[in-house]
Amino acid sequence: MKKKGIRNRLFKVIPDFSKPQIEEPLPSLEEWEYEPNTQEKRAHLRKDVSVDGIFKTTNSQFRTSTKNVSEGGVLIDPETHPYPYEYIYTILFHRKFPIPLRASGIVVRIDSDGVGIKFNKTIPVMSSL
Repeated sequence: MKKKGIRNRLFKVIPDFSKPQIEEPLPSLEEWEYEPNTQEKRAHLRKDVSVDGIFKTTNSQFRTSTKNVSEGGVLIDPETHPYPYEYIYTILFHRKFPIPLRASGIVVRIDSDGVGIKFNKTIPVMSSL
């Protein structure tokens, strides 16, 4: 944002401040650049791969496909409705698996992107997908 834009935005955001009070932080604001946090927090690389699966919780069982996978877990459709921190058992089917893959985990995230399931144990074969 240019100097004039910063000044105009400050006047709109804090109209009760005097002009000198607003202009005082301008030099340091002009030097500041936003650097988004791009560091990946996950321990395992995610891959956008669809893997069919059966998912079973204490109160329900459903079939769906993954949105992405990693050695540490999967992301599935948010319409499946498990509960946060609910224990979940999965059976995953993919042509690269010699037999159906069985895994257990816990629901660690639910949002509009999907339901994040973290496996109890790392599953190295997931990286081959």
